[in-house]
Amino acid sequence: MFAAGRRSTAMLCTFFFVLFLTAPVFGDDKSDESHEARKRRESSTDLTDVKDNDGDNAIIGAMFNISKQLSGEEAVEWDLLMEECNSTSYNSSLTSDEMIVFITAEIKTFFLKFPDVREKFLYLQIGGWGDFEGLFQCELEIAIERYIETVSDQNEKIALEELVPDISYCVNDESLSYEEKMTNISMTFAAFFKQHASWKQAIMSIEIEGFGSISYFLDVADMYFRIANFYQLFMVESGETDCRLVVDMTAEVNNAKYKFSRSEKAMLLDFIDNIRVLIAKNASLSVEAKVKAVVYQYSQLMKIGAFLKFRLREFAIGVSFGFGTFGDLIDAYDFGVRFLPTGGPTTMSATTPAQGDCSTVDSVIQVFSGNMTIFYQDTDIYLKKNHGNQAINWHPYLNMCQHRIIMNSTVPSTEKIQKIAFTIKTYIGQNSARADYLYAIQLGHWGTYKELQTCGGY
Repeated sequence: MFAAGRRSTAMLCTFFFVLFLTAPVFGDDKSDESHEARKRRESSTDLTDVKDNDGDNAIIGAMFNISKQLSGEEAVEWDLLMEECNSTSYNSSLTSDEMIVFITAEIKTFFLKFPDVREKFLYLQIGGWGDFEGLFQCELEIAIERYIETVSDQNEKIALEELVPDISYCVNDESLSYEEKMTNISMTFAAFFKQHASWKQAIMSIEIEGFGSISYFLDVADMYFRIANFYQLFMVESGETDCRLVVDMTAEVNNAKYKFSRSEKAMLLDFIDNIRVLIAKNASLSVEAKVKAVVYQYSQLMKIGAFLKFRLREFAIGVSFGFGTFGDLIDAYDFGVRFLPTGGPTTMSATTPAQGDCSTVDSVIQVFSGNMTIFYQDTDIYLKKNHGNQAINWHPYLNMCQHRIIMNSTVPSTEKIQKIAFTIKTYIGQNSARADYLYAIQLGHWGTYKELQTCGGY
């Protein structure tokens, strides 16, 4: 999966960090917008390759025009940024596309820090090419729109036209971190392919011009999804005594397709028992520590049972929420250690509260990974797996609960639960279909929407 090496993977991450911070603004005429986007993309190398009489390219020229209108801290930081971008423009080891990626990343970061500057200059023209908003446009959406024009199947065309705004929705929320955007994109594609499996191969081969295929991008996005959901592997489902990871791996050991000998089964069951006793049932370990310990146990097994490697990596785990394979777990942990800013996967703490216990209900609104919560993440997963009008109707209320209630630092936890419970009750009203849909949502190992509503006093 990572044959391209660390540098190319890191560059891909940098590319999507830039392009997913702001989604494109679509007018009423989608074909016109797509046409303009393609024209900009086709001439994008002019931004760095064409120089004026002073030796500056179009981006640096536009930045210089902005600098004349800034003052104070904004002016100081902008001038330093301009020097950095100018240096990047003359870096002979970079291609034109790479220069644009890195320069755009720096400008976008500045705009996020100084939103008033962003608002004032987002639509400033960069030479005759376009504006900064166009520079930030999401290449993934452009690639899919370009592909749509080649599709003859009307049903596929309609489905893809609906997928594009779904992607835009995922990437347009600037309150989410890059990791969270990637996780949401992974889930969006997974839900789409679950409904339209026959189109998957063709869509995965779509080229994002200058940067590789959608398949290559999703290899990375799926890593973020798995890291964000490590905690679910150690949850115990109703009616079970062991966590999902242990249950799923035990089932795979007994799967006839692997044709394990008696001695091979014994080795694997010992390995799984170590996970059960030493790791999964150890309440003192965080989720990150548990995953690290699983990887260590795997490395020890490989010292004496390397012949089991390929079959073991194929074991389906986290089946109930679409995690992937045991090999995916190993790869995702390695990816987190090598590429995430923290030096390792950022996950939730390991907790096993009693089902629906109101004394621990605030655990579902505790923030992790920057601004993610069990309430938001598990609801979002449920909506994507159970797509339809009910999901579409509840999603705006989910966002309101997450961003206006949970993320409001001035509101105490008890009041947040009350406000969320009131929102659920008000939304459902007397509609039994809404009640059936929402009350089925499970929030981690804690409990359900219905139990949360009860804890909130409604």
